[in-house]
Amino acid sequence: MNTIKAITLYFVRHGETYFNQFQQFQGWSDSPLTPTGIQQVQQLATALKGLPISGVYASDLLRSRQTASIICHHATWQAGSTHYLSDLREPFYGSFEGQPLTQWEKIANQHGYQSYEQLVMQFGADQAQDWLSAADPSRLAETSTDFWRRLTTGLSAILSERADQSQLLIISHSAVIRALVARYAPELLDPVTPANGRLSQLTLSQAAGGGIGVTVNSYNQRGVNAPI
Repeated sequence: MNTIKAITLYFVRHGETYFNQFQQFQGWSDSPLTPTGIQQVQQLATALKGLPISGVYASDLLRSRQTASIICHHATWQAGSTHYLSDLREPFYGSFEGQPLTQWEKIANQHGYQSYEQLVMQFGADQAQDWLSAADPSRLAETSTDFWRRLTTGLSAILSERADQSQLLIISHSAVIRALVARYAPELLDPVTPANGRLSQLTLSQAAGGGIGVTVNSYNQRGVNAPI
């Protein structure tokens, strides 16, 4: 690919929330950070201080906004105001929002497996999302096509408005990070779900023909060049 622009994205999963603690689907539902989640983000903020960040973007959901606020409070960079984008949300889970994550076991059983992790490793994150969407009684849960259309719109907008070689902080969700890694570097997807307050580094590039490329450089790290 003949690249005309490339930017570095430091993807951060938000800190632990109460829905995380209770093992519930979150999706587009708002659940605040727990004290542990706040501590996780504070620790990551310290590890990020030395980065030459020129812009910060975050999902507009509460847990991402809280995470972005804590990190920016400790930051040494001058990146301006955080840009909140609904395109950076994780999938909408329809009537499964707020339900126990054990619903995944029922879906997995229908396809001969025991867990969500097994589904992803065998069939990929997109297929798992499509099976959940099909199982949603409300028929409102996003399909993988819905999700990727939205996410790609957001990433394209970020790429278009930032200069070549920019380094940006992106506060988002486990499902977003997992989908990106599962599609572009599935060999790195261990564990299947990135931990709260962990960092994954991606390169987003634009080709001369207008296409977008994604390279996953690291996944689920405690900080830049830090081990899992």
